[in-house]
Amino acid sequence: MKNMSENIFFNEINNLKEHEEFIKKDISYEELKSHYNDLIKSYKRLLKQTQKISKISDINHRLLNETKTHLKLLLDNSEEGFLAFGKDFLVYNEYSHECLNIFNMEDISKKNIFELLFEKDYDIEKRIFEHIFEDSEKEDVYLELLPQEIKRKDKILKVRYKIIYMNSEKRIMCIIKDITEKKQLEKNLEMEKNNNKMLLNVIIYKDLVKKYIDDYLQYVTSKIYEDIELYTIEKFISEFYRKIHTYKGIFLQWNMLKFGKELDKLENEINILKESNIKSKAEIISFIKKKKMDTYLMYELDLIKKVLGKEFLNNEMIWVDKKKILSLEEYVQKSIPEDQAEYILKELKRLYYKDFNNLFNMYKNYTIDLAEKFEKKIDNFIVEVDDNILFDPEIFYNFNKSLIHIFRNIIVHGIEYPQERSILGKSYGGNIYCKVYTENNEIHIKISDDGKGIDKQKLKEKAEKENIKEKDILNLIFRDGITTKENPDEYGGKGVGLSAVKEEIEKLNGKILVYSEENKGTTFEFILPENF
Repeated sequence: MKNMSENIFFNEINNLKEHEEFIKKDISYEELKSHYNDLIKSYKRLLKQTQKISKISDINHRLLNETKTHLKLLLDNSEEGFLAFGKDFLVYNEYSHECLNIFNMEDISKKNIFELLFEKDYDIEKRIFEHIFEDSEKEDVYLELLPQEIKRKDKILKVRYKIIYMNSEKRIMCIIKDITEKKQLEKNLEMEKNNNKMLLNVIIYKDLVKKYIDDYLQYVTSKIYEDIELYTIEKFISEFYRKIHTYKGIFLQWNMLKFGKELDKLENEINILKESNIKSKAEIISFIKKKKMDTYLMYELDLIKKVLGKEFLNNEMIWVDKKKILSLEEYVQKSIPEDQAEYILKELKRLYYKDFNNLFNMYKNYTIDLAEKFEKKIDNFIVEVDDNILFDPEIFYNFNKSLIHIFRNIIVHGIEYPQERSILGKSYGGNIYCKVYTENNEIHIKISDDGKGIDKQKLKEKAEKENIKEKDILNLIFRDGITTKENPDEYGGKGVGLSAVKEEIEKLNGKILVYSEENKGTTFEFILPENF
Protein backbone atom coordinates (compact mmCIF):
# COMPACT_ATOMS: atom_id res chain seq x y z
CA MET A 1 0.00 0.00 0.00
CA LYS A 2 1.35 3.40 -0.96
CA ASN A 3 1.90 5.93 1.77
CA MET A 4 0.19 9.33 1.83
CA SER A 5 3.06 11.27 0.19
CA GLU A 6 3.13 8.83 -2.72
CA ASN A 7 -0.61 9.29 -3.24
CA ILE A 8 -0.48 13.08 -3.15
CA PHE A 9 2.57 13.43 -5.42
CA PHE A 10 1.80 10.52 -7.73
CA ASN A 11 1.94 12.59 -10.94
CA GLU A 12 5.06 14.46 -9.91
CA ILE A 13 6.88 11.26 -9.09
CA ASN A 14 6.03 9.81 -12.52
CA ASN A 15 7.15 13.03 -14.23
CA LEU A 16 10.43 12.91 -12.34
CA LYS A 17 11.04 9.36 -13.52
CA GLU A 18 10.29 10.37 -17.14
CA HIS A 19 12.75 13.29 -16.91
CA GLU A 20 15.41 11.03 -15.47
CA GLU A 21 14.99 8.65 -18.43
CA PHE A 22 14.80 11.54 -20.93
CA ILE A 23 18.14 13.06 -19.90
CA LYS A 24 19.88 9.78 -20.71
CA LYS A 25 18.88 10.03 -24.40
CA ASP A 26 20.45 11.93 -27.28
CA ILE A 27 18.07 14.86 -27.73
CA SER A 28 17.76 17.87 -30.02
CA TYR A 29 17.41 21.44 -28.90
CA GLU A 30 13.70 21.51 -29.82
CA GLU A 31 13.03 18.35 -27.86
CA LEU A 32 14.95 19.77 -24.87
CA LYS A 33 13.01 23.03 -25.02
CA SER A 34 9.66 21.25 -25.19
CA HIS A 35 10.59 18.98 -22.30
CA TYR A 36 11.82 21.94 -20.28
CA ASN A 37 8.44 23.67 -20.77
CA ASP A 38 6.72 20.52 -19.47
CA LEU A 39 9.04 20.61 -16.47
CA ILE A 40 8.09 24.23 -15.72
CA LYS A 41 4.41 23.34 -15.82
CA SER A 42 4.99 20.41 -13.45
CA TYR A 43 6.91 22.65 -11.08
CA LYS A 44 4.06 25.20 -11.07
CA ARG A 45 1.56 22.44 -10.26
CA LEU A 46 3.86 21.19 -7.51
CA LEU A 47 4.20 24.69 -6.07
CA LYS A 48 0.42 25.17 -5.98
CA GLN A 49 -0.07 21.77 -4.37
CA THR A 50 2.60 22.52 -1.78
CA GLN A 51 0.99 25.85 -0.93
CA LYS A 52 -2.37 24.12 -0.55
CA ILE A 53 -0.85 21.49 1.73
CA SER A 54 0.85 24.17 3.79
CA LYS A 55 -2.48 25.94 4.30
CA ILE A 56 -4.11 22.64 5.31
CA SER A 57 -1.24 21.98 7.71
CA ASP A 58 -1.62 25.44 9.25
CA ILE A 59 -5.34 24.86 9.70
CA ASN A 60 -4.76 21.43 11.24
CA HIS A 61 -2.08 22.82 13.53
CA ARG A 62 -4.43 25.57 14.66
CA LEU A 63 -7.24 23.06 15.20
CA LEU A 64 -4.88 20.79 17.13
CA ASN A 65 -3.81 23.67 19.37
CA GLU A 66 -7.44 24.65 19.90
CA THR A 67 -8.31 21.04 20.77
CA LYS A 68 -5.41 20.86 23.22
CA THR A 69 -6.50 24.17 24.75
CA HIS A 70 -10.11 23.01 25.07
CA LEU A 71 -8.99 19.67 26.48
CA LYS A 72 -6.73 21.36 29.04
CA LEU A 73 -9.59 23.74 29.91
CA LEU A 74 -11.86 20.77 30.50
CA LEU A 75 -9.26 18.96 32.62
CA ASP A 76 -8.42 22.11 34.59
CA ASN A 77 -12.10 22.57 35.46
CA SER A 78 -12.96 18.96 36.15
CA GLU A 79 -12.06 19.22 39.89
CA GLU A 80 -9.70 16.30 39.35
CA GLY A 81 -5.96 16.33 39.08
CA PHE A 82 -4.36 14.60 36.07
CA LEU A 83 -0.65 13.85 35.98
CA ALA A 84 1.64 11.22 34.52
CA PHE A 85 5.11 9.86 35.25
CA GLY A 86 7.54 7.35 33.78
CA LYS A 87 9.92 4.78 35.19
CA ASP A 88 12.10 7.53 36.68
CA PHE A 89 9.02 8.36 38.87
CA LEU A 90 9.24 12.07 38.00
CA VAL A 91 6.06 13.94 37.06
CA TYR A 92 5.91 15.11 33.43
CA ASN A 93 5.44 18.78 32.56
CA GLU A 94 1.87 18.22 31.35
CA TYR A 95 -0.61 18.10 34.23
CA SER A 96 -3.96 19.70 35.05
CA HIS A 97 -4.19 22.88 37.08
CA GLU A 98 -6.15 21.13 39.84
CA CYS A 99 -2.94 19.31 40.78
CA LEU A 100 -1.52 22.60 42.03
CA ASN A 101 -4.56 23.11 44.28
CA ILE A 102 -4.42 19.53 45.55
CA PHE A 103 -0.73 19.63 46.44
CA ASN A 104 -0.65 23.34 47.28
CA MET A 105 2.34 23.99 45.00
CA GLU A 106 3.18 26.39 42.18
CA ASP A 107 4.72 23.66 40.01
CA ILE A 108 4.87 19.87 40.30
CA SER A 109 6.83 19.02 37.14
CA LYS A 110 9.89 16.86 37.85
CA LYS A 111 8.60 16.17 41.37
CA ASN A 112 9.05 12.63 42.69
CA ILE A 113 5.61 10.95 42.62
CA PHE A 114 6.21 9.17 45.94
CA GLU A 115 7.12 12.34 47.83
CA LEU A 116 4.19 14.07 46.15
CA LEU A 117 1.54 11.45 46.97
CA PHE A 118 2.81 9.61 50.03
CA GLU A 119 5.34 12.06 51.55
CA LYS A 120 7.06 9.26 53.52
CA ASP A 121 6.93 5.50 54.20
CA TYR A 122 6.30 4.54 50.58
CA ASP A 123 8.55 1.48 50.22
CA ILE A 124 5.66 -0.85 49.37
CA GLU A 125 4.16 1.54 46.81
CA LYS A 126 7.60 2.04 45.21
CA ARG A 127 8.06 -1.72 44.80
CA ILE A 128 4.59 -2.03 43.23
CA PHE A 129 5.31 0.72 40.68
CA GLU A 130 8.66 -0.87 39.86
CA HIS A 131 6.91 -4.17 39.17
CA ILE A 132 4.40 -2.41 36.90
CA PHE A 133 7.19 -0.95 34.73
CA GLU A 134 9.03 -4.30 34.64
CA ASP A 135 6.13 -6.75 34.18
CA SER A 136 3.51 -6.01 31.51
CA GLU A 137 1.62 -9.26 32.04
CA LYS A 138 0.64 -8.56 35.66
CA GLU A 139 0.39 -4.78 35.57
CA ASP A 140 -3.39 -4.81 36.16
CA VAL A 141 -2.91 -7.01 39.24
CA TYR A 142 -0.30 -4.64 40.65
CA LEU A 143 -2.55 -1.62 40.03
CA GLU A 144 -5.19 -3.21 42.28
CA LEU A 145 -2.65 -3.32 45.13
CA LEU A 146 -2.11 0.44 45.12
CA PRO A 147 -4.00 2.51 47.73
CA GLN A 148 -7.23 4.04 46.45
CA GLU A 149 -7.39 6.58 49.26
CA ILE A 150 -4.38 8.46 50.60
CA LYS A 151 -4.20 10.68 53.67
CA ARG A 152 -1.79 13.50 52.94
CA LYS A 153 -1.28 16.12 55.64
CA ASP A 154 -4.77 17.50 56.25
CA LYS A 155 -6.27 16.11 53.04
CA ILE A 156 -7.79 12.81 51.94
CA LEU A 157 -7.17 12.02 48.27
CA LYS A 158 -8.90 9.49 46.06
CA VAL A 159 -6.50 8.17 43.43
CA ARG A 160 -7.10 6.10 40.29
CA TYR A 161 -4.24 4.72 38.22
CA LYS A 162 -4.12 4.14 34.45
CA ILE A 163 -1.35 2.74 32.28
CA ILE A 164 -0.82 4.73 29.08
CA TYR A 165 1.71 4.61 26.25
CA MET A 166 3.24 7.65 24.53
CA ASN A 167 5.79 7.13 21.75
CA SER A 168 5.89 3.45 22.78
CA GLU A 169 6.95 4.48 26.30
CA LYS A 170 4.97 3.17 29.26
CA ARG A 171 3.65 5.79 31.62
CA ILE A 172 1.34 5.76 34.62
CA MET A 173 -1.38 8.38 34.78
CA CYS A 174 -2.87 9.34 38.15
CA ILE A 175 -6.36 10.79 38.37
CA ILE A 176 -6.61 12.48 41.75
CA LYS A 177 -9.58 13.99 43.56
CA ASP A 178 -9.62 15.81 46.88
CA ILE A 179 -12.41 14.11 48.86
CA THR A 180 -11.65 15.72 52.24
CA GLU A 181 -14.95 17.62 52.41
CA LYS A 182 -16.90 14.59 51.23
CA LYS A 183 -15.30 12.41 53.90
CA GLN A 184 -15.98 15.00 56.58
CA LEU A 185 -19.60 15.24 55.45
CA GLU A 186 -19.92 11.44 55.58
CA LYS A 187 -18.37 11.46 59.04
CA ASN A 188 -20.79 14.16 60.21
CA LEU A 189 -23.76 12.27 58.77
CA GLU A 190 -22.59 9.05 60.42
CA MET A 191 -22.18 10.88 63.74
CA GLU A 192 -25.64 12.41 63.41
CA LYS A 193 -27.10 8.99 62.58
CA ASN A 194 -25.33 7.49 65.60
CA ASN A 195 -26.49 10.32 67.87
CA ASN A 196 -30.09 9.73 66.78
CA LYS A 197 -29.74 6.03 67.62
CA MET A 198 -28.24 6.95 70.98
CA LEU A 199 -31.11 9.33 71.78
CA LEU A 200 -33.66 6.70 70.74
CA ASN A 201 -32.01 4.18 73.08
CA VAL A 202 -32.06 6.70 75.90
CA ILE A 203 -35.81 7.22 75.35
CA ILE A 204 -36.57 3.48 75.17
CA TYR A 205 -34.34 2.40 78.07
CA LYS A 206 -34.56 5.60 80.07
CA ASP A 207 -34.65 4.09 83.57
CA LEU A 208 -31.88 1.61 82.80
CA VAL A 209 -29.66 4.24 81.15
CA LYS A 210 -30.14 6.52 84.13
CA LYS A 211 -29.24 3.68 86.53
CA TYR A 212 -26.07 2.79 84.61
CA ILE A 213 -24.98 6.42 84.34
CA ASP A 214 -25.46 6.91 88.09
CA ASP A 215 -23.68 3.62 88.74
CA TYR A 216 -20.69 4.63 86.59
CA LEU A 217 -20.41 8.11 88.11
CA GLN A 218 -20.67 6.71 91.62
CA TYR A 219 -17.90 4.23 90.84
CA VAL A 220 -15.41 6.70 89.35
CA THR A 221 -16.00 9.40 91.97
CA SER A 222 -16.22 7.39 95.19
CA LYS A 223 -16.48 3.59 94.96
CA ILE A 224 -13.15 3.35 93.13
CA TYR A 225 -11.33 4.84 96.13
CA GLU A 226 -13.01 2.34 98.45
CA ASP A 227 -11.74 -0.45 96.18
CA ILE A 228 -8.19 0.94 96.37
CA GLU A 229 -8.31 0.61 100.15
CA LEU A 230 -9.98 -2.79 100.02
CA TYR A 231 -7.74 -4.61 97.48
CA THR A 232 -4.06 -5.14 96.94
CA ILE A 233 -2.55 -3.05 94.14
CA GLU A 234 -2.49 -6.00 91.73
CA LYS A 235 -6.06 -7.05 92.57
CA PHE A 236 -7.35 -3.47 92.31
CA ILE A 237 -5.83 -2.88 88.87
CA SER A 238 -7.36 -6.16 87.65
CA GLU A 239 -10.80 -5.21 89.05
CA PHE A 240 -10.49 -1.64 87.73
CA TYR A 241 -9.68 -2.91 84.24
CA ARG A 242 -12.56 -5.42 84.29
CA LYS A 243 -15.12 -2.83 85.43
CA ILE A 244 -14.05 -0.26 82.84
CA HIS A 245 -14.22 -2.95 80.15
CA THR A 246 -17.77 -3.82 81.22
CA TYR A 247 -18.89 -0.18 81.36
CA LYS A 248 -17.48 0.30 77.88
CA GLY A 249 -19.56 -2.58 76.55
CA ILE A 250 -22.72 -1.34 78.27
CA PHE A 251 -22.53 2.21 76.95
CA LEU A 252 -21.43 1.19 73.46
CA GLN A 253 -24.63 -0.86 73.15
CA TRP A 254 -26.53 2.43 73.43
CA ASN A 255 -24.35 4.03 70.73
CA MET A 256 -22.46 6.25 73.17
CA LEU A 257 -19.40 6.05 70.93
CA LYS A 258 -17.39 9.00 72.23
CA PHE A 259 -17.74 7.71 75.77
CA GLY A 260 -16.84 4.19 74.60
CA LYS A 261 -13.68 5.42 72.89
CA GLU A 262 -12.63 7.31 76.01
CA LEU A 263 -13.03 4.14 78.05
CA ASP A 264 -11.13 2.11 75.44
CA LYS A 265 -8.26 4.60 75.65
CA LEU A 266 -8.39 4.33 79.43
CA GLU A 267 -8.21 0.51 79.18
CA ASN A 268 -4.94 0.79 77.25
CA GLU A 269 -3.56 3.17 79.88
CA ILE A 270 -4.57 0.79 82.68
CA ASN A 271 -2.72 -1.97 80.84
CA ILE A 272 0.42 0.18 80.83
CA LEU A 273 -0.13 0.88 84.51
CA LYS A 274 -0.39 -2.85 85.17
CA GLU A 275 2.90 -3.56 83.39
CA SER A 276 4.74 -0.75 85.19
CA ASN A 277 4.86 -2.74 88.45
CA ILE A 278 3.55 0.20 90.43
CA LYS A 279 4.22 -0.14 94.17
CA SER A 280 2.31 2.73 95.77
CA LYS A 281 -1.45 3.19 96.15
CA ALA A 282 -0.80 6.93 96.23
CA GLU A 283 0.44 6.70 92.64
CA ILE A 284 -2.76 4.89 91.64
CA ILE A 285 -4.89 7.58 93.28
CA SER A 286 -2.89 10.26 91.46
CA PHE A 287 -3.37 8.40 88.16
CA ILE A 288 -7.15 8.16 88.69
CA LYS A 289 -7.58 11.81 89.66
CA LYS A 290 -5.70 12.98 86.57
CA LYS A 291 -8.03 10.98 84.32
CA LYS A 292 -11.15 12.91 85.42
CA MET A 293 -13.33 9.96 84.42
CA ASP A 294 -16.53 11.73 85.47
CA THR A 295 -16.08 14.03 82.44
CA TYR A 296 -16.00 11.19 79.86
CA LEU A 297 -19.78 11.26 79.56
CA MET A 298 -20.08 15.01 79.00
CA TYR A 299 -20.63 14.85 75.21
CA GLU A 300 -23.52 12.37 75.47
CA LEU A 301 -25.07 14.04 78.54
CA ASP A 302 -24.93 17.47 76.90
CA LEU A 303 -26.60 16.06 73.79
CA ILE A 304 -29.35 14.43 75.85
CA LYS A 305 -30.00 17.71 77.69
CA LYS A 306 -29.93 19.73 74.46
CA VAL A 307 -32.36 17.51 72.54
CA LEU A 308 -34.52 15.88 75.23
CA GLY A 309 -34.37 18.54 77.91
CA LYS A 310 -32.27 19.15 81.00
CA GLU A 311 -34.53 17.13 83.29
CA PHE A 312 -35.32 14.26 80.92
CA LEU A 313 -33.37 11.62 82.82
CA ASN A 314 -34.89 12.76 86.13
CA ASN A 315 -38.53 13.34 85.22
CA GLU A 316 -41.39 10.82 85.35
CA MET A 317 -39.36 8.24 87.26
CA ILE A 318 -41.28 6.68 90.13
CA TRP A 319 -39.13 4.99 92.74
CA VAL A 320 -40.89 2.51 94.99
CA ASP A 321 -39.23 1.15 98.09
CA LYS A 322 -38.77 -2.57 97.49
CA LYS A 323 -39.29 -3.31 101.20
CA LYS A 324 -42.75 -1.73 101.05
CA ILE A 325 -43.66 -3.88 98.05
CA LEU A 326 -42.45 -7.02 99.81
CA SER A 327 -44.42 -5.99 102.89
CA LEU A 328 -47.52 -5.48 100.74
CA GLU A 329 -46.94 -8.87 99.13
CA GLU A 330 -46.78 -10.53 102.53
CA TYR A 331 -50.02 -8.77 103.55
CA VAL A 332 -51.83 -9.98 100.40
CA GLN A 333 -50.69 -13.55 101.04
CA LYS A 334 -52.03 -13.47 104.59
CA SER A 335 -55.22 -11.44 104.12
CA ILE A 336 -56.64 -12.43 100.72
CA PRO A 337 -57.83 -15.90 99.66
CA GLU A 338 -55.26 -17.76 97.58
CA ASP A 339 -57.42 -17.94 94.42
CA GLN A 340 -57.92 -14.15 94.53
CA ALA A 341 -54.39 -13.26 95.61
CA GLU A 342 -52.62 -15.02 92.73
CA TYR A 343 -53.22 -12.25 90.17
CA ILE A 344 -52.39 -9.44 92.65
CA LEU A 345 -49.17 -11.14 93.73
CA LYS A 346 -48.15 -11.63 90.10
CA GLU A 347 -48.65 -7.93 89.33
CA LEU A 348 -46.83 -6.89 92.51
CA LYS A 349 -43.85 -9.00 91.48
CA ARG A 350 -43.76 -7.21 88.13
CA LEU A 351 -43.20 -3.91 89.97
CA TYR A 352 -39.72 -4.96 90.99
CA TYR A 353 -39.05 -8.17 89.07
CA LYS A 354 -38.10 -8.12 85.39
CA ASP A 355 -38.84 -10.37 82.45
CA PHE A 356 -35.95 -12.00 80.57
CA ASN A 357 -37.72 -11.10 77.30
CA ASN A 358 -37.10 -7.41 78.00
CA LEU A 359 -33.46 -8.09 78.81
CA PHE A 360 -32.81 -10.02 75.59
CA ASN A 361 -34.73 -7.55 73.43
CA MET A 362 -32.35 -4.84 74.60
CA TYR A 363 -29.36 -6.97 73.64
CA LYS A 364 -31.06 -7.90 70.37
CA ASN A 365 -31.01 -4.31 69.13
CA TYR A 366 -27.42 -3.86 70.22
CA THR A 367 -26.27 -7.11 68.59
CA ILE A 368 -27.93 -6.37 65.23
CA ASP A 369 -26.48 -2.83 65.17
CA LEU A 370 -23.01 -4.11 66.07
CA ALA A 371 -23.20 -6.73 63.31
CA GLU A 372 -24.02 -3.98 60.82
CA LYS A 373 -21.03 -1.97 62.04
CA PHE A 374 -18.79 -4.98 61.35
CA GLU A 375 -20.45 -5.50 57.92
CA LYS A 376 -21.97 -8.74 59.16
CA LYS A 377 -25.60 -9.78 59.22
CA ILE A 378 -27.99 -11.39 61.68
CA ASP A 379 -30.89 -13.32 60.10
CA ASN A 380 -32.58 -14.44 63.31
CA PHE A 381 -32.38 -13.45 66.96
CA ILE A 382 -34.80 -15.83 68.69
CA VAL A 383 -35.77 -15.54 72.36
CA GLU A 384 -37.66 -18.32 74.14
CA VAL A 385 -38.49 -17.71 77.81
CA ASP A 386 -40.82 -19.65 80.11
CA ASP A 387 -43.65 -17.26 81.04
CA ASN A 388 -43.33 -17.75 84.78
CA ILE A 389 -39.62 -16.81 85.02
CA LEU A 390 -38.86 -13.35 86.40
CA PHE A 391 -35.69 -12.04 87.99
CA ASP A 392 -34.82 -9.52 90.64
CA PRO A 393 -32.93 -6.71 88.83
CA GLU A 394 -31.00 -5.79 91.96
CA ILE A 395 -29.65 -9.28 92.48
CA PHE A 396 -29.04 -9.86 88.75
CA TYR A 397 -27.82 -6.32 88.04
CA ASN A 398 -24.08 -6.99 87.67
CA PHE A 399 -24.65 -10.32 85.93
CA ASN A 400 -26.96 -8.61 83.41
CA LYS A 401 -24.27 -5.99 82.81
CA SER A 402 -21.70 -8.66 82.12
CA LEU A 403 -23.85 -10.35 79.44
CA ILE A 404 -22.84 -7.57 77.06
CA HIS A 405 -19.52 -9.40 76.66
CA ILE A 406 -21.29 -12.55 75.46
CA PHE A 407 -23.26 -10.79 72.73
CA ARG A 408 -20.31 -8.66 71.68
CA ASN A 409 -18.12 -11.77 71.38
CA ILE A 410 -20.76 -13.45 69.24
CA ILE A 411 -20.36 -10.68 66.65
CA VAL A 412 -16.63 -9.99 67.00
CA HIS A 413 -15.43 -13.61 67.31
CA GLY A 414 -18.30 -15.88 66.34
CA ILE A 415 -20.50 -14.88 63.40
CA GLU A 416 -18.62 -14.98 60.08
CA TYR A 417 -18.84 -12.46 57.25
CA PRO A 418 -21.64 -13.26 54.77
CA GLN A 419 -19.16 -14.39 52.08
CA GLU A 420 -17.49 -16.82 54.49
CA ARG A 421 -20.86 -18.22 55.56
CA SER A 422 -21.89 -18.78 51.94
CA ILE A 423 -18.69 -20.74 51.25
CA LEU A 424 -19.42 -22.91 54.30
CA GLY A 425 -22.97 -23.57 53.10
CA LYS A 426 -24.53 -21.50 55.89
CA SER A 427 -27.28 -18.90 55.72
CA TYR A 428 -26.12 -15.45 54.59
CA GLY A 429 -26.69 -14.01 58.07
CA GLY A 430 -25.91 -15.43 61.49
CA ASN A 431 -28.48 -16.89 63.86
CA ILE A 432 -28.65 -16.35 67.63
CA TYR A 433 -30.87 -18.32 69.97
CA CYS A 434 -31.59 -17.43 73.60
CA LYS A 435 -33.51 -19.76 75.87
CA VAL A 436 -34.45 -19.46 79.55
CA TYR A 437 -36.12 -22.29 81.48
CA THR A 438 -36.21 -23.84 84.95
CA GLU A 439 -35.13 -27.36 85.82
CA ASN A 440 -34.46 -28.97 89.21
CA ASN A 441 -34.96 -25.64 91.04
CA GLU A 442 -32.37 -23.96 88.81
CA ILE A 443 -32.64 -21.29 86.15
CA HIS A 444 -30.92 -22.21 82.88
CA ILE A 445 -29.96 -19.40 80.51
CA LYS A 446 -28.64 -20.57 77.13
CA ILE A 447 -27.18 -18.24 74.52
CA SER A 448 -26.16 -19.89 71.24
CA ASP A 449 -24.83 -18.81 67.86
CA ASP A 450 -24.11 -20.68 64.62
CA GLY A 451 -20.76 -19.00 63.96
CA LYS A 452 -17.24 -20.30 63.50
CA GLY A 453 -16.90 -21.69 67.03
CA ILE A 454 -14.03 -21.14 69.46
CA ASP A 455 -10.56 -21.67 68.01
CA LYS A 456 -9.37 -24.46 70.32
CA GLN A 457 -6.01 -24.73 68.56
CA LYS A 458 -5.21 -21.08 69.30
CA LEU A 459 -6.24 -21.56 72.92
CA LYS A 460 -4.00 -24.62 73.16
CA GLU A 461 -1.05 -22.69 71.70
CA LYS A 462 -1.59 -19.85 74.17
CA ALA A 463 -1.79 -22.31 77.06
CA GLU A 464 1.50 -23.94 76.03
CA LYS A 465 3.15 -20.56 75.52
CA GLU A 466 2.12 -19.32 78.97
CA ASN A 467 2.56 -22.74 80.62
CA ILE A 468 -1.08 -22.92 81.72
CA LYS A 469 -2.49 -26.28 82.73
CA GLU A 470 -6.18 -26.70 81.99
CA LYS A 471 -8.09 -29.97 81.66
CA ASP A 472 -10.87 -28.47 79.54
CA ILE A 473 -9.21 -26.17 76.99
CA LEU A 474 -12.43 -24.12 76.56
CA ASN A 475 -12.20 -22.94 80.16
CA LEU A 476 -9.21 -20.82 79.11
CA ILE A 477 -11.57 -18.23 77.59
CA PHE A 478 -12.56 -17.23 81.13
CA ARG A 479 -8.99 -16.34 82.13
CA ASP A 480 -7.80 -12.71 82.17
CA GLY A 481 -5.76 -11.78 79.11
CA ILE A 482 -6.71 -14.82 77.01
CA THR A 483 -8.16 -13.96 73.59
CA THR A 484 -8.19 -15.45 70.09
CA LYS A 485 -8.50 -12.03 68.43
CA GLU A 486 -5.27 -10.85 66.79
CA ASN A 487 -5.88 -7.08 66.85
CA PRO A 488 -7.75 -5.70 69.88
CA ASP A 489 -9.96 -2.62 69.52
CA GLU A 490 -12.75 -0.93 71.48
CA TYR A 491 -15.10 -3.81 70.63
CA GLY A 492 -13.01 -6.77 71.67
CA GLY A 493 -9.74 -8.61 71.90
CA LYS A 494 -8.63 -7.50 75.36
CA GLY A 495 -9.18 -10.94 76.94
CA VAL A 496 -11.11 -9.62 79.93
CA GLY A 497 -14.83 -9.74 79.05
CA LEU A 498 -15.57 -13.39 79.73
CA SER A 499 -13.59 -13.37 82.96
CA ALA A 500 -15.97 -10.60 84.12
CA VAL A 501 -18.95 -12.83 83.23
CA LYS A 502 -17.46 -15.74 85.18
CA GLU A 503 -16.85 -13.57 88.24
CA GLU A 504 -20.44 -12.30 88.29
CA ILE A 505 -22.00 -15.76 87.83
CA GLU A 506 -19.89 -17.10 90.69
CA LYS A 507 -21.12 -14.28 92.95
CA LEU A 508 -24.63 -15.64 92.34
CA ASN A 509 -23.48 -19.17 93.25
CA GLY A 510 -24.01 -20.20 89.66
CA LYS A 511 -21.84 -21.89 87.06
CA ILE A 512 -21.07 -21.65 83.34
CA LEU A 513 -20.94 -24.42 80.80
CA VAL A 514 -19.62 -23.78 77.31
CA TYR A 515 -19.98 -25.95 74.21
CA SER A 516 -18.32 -25.18 70.92
CA GLU A 517 -17.81 -26.94 67.59
CA GLU A 518 -15.74 -25.66 64.67
CA ASN A 519 -17.93 -24.02 61.99
CA LYS A 520 -21.05 -25.04 63.93
CA GLY A 521 -21.16 -22.44 66.67
CA THR A 522 -20.91 -21.87 70.41
CA THR A 523 -23.35 -22.16 73.32
CA PHE A 524 -22.97 -20.57 76.74
CA GLU A 525 -25.17 -22.07 79.44
CA PHE A 526 -25.56 -20.23 82.74
CA ILE A 527 -27.06 -22.24 85.60
CA LEU A 528 -28.33 -20.24 88.59
CA PRO A 529 -30.17 -21.28 91.75
CA GLU A 530 -33.87 -20.41 91.44
CA ASN A 531 -34.11 -19.09 94.99
CA PHE A 532 -31.47 -16.82 96.48
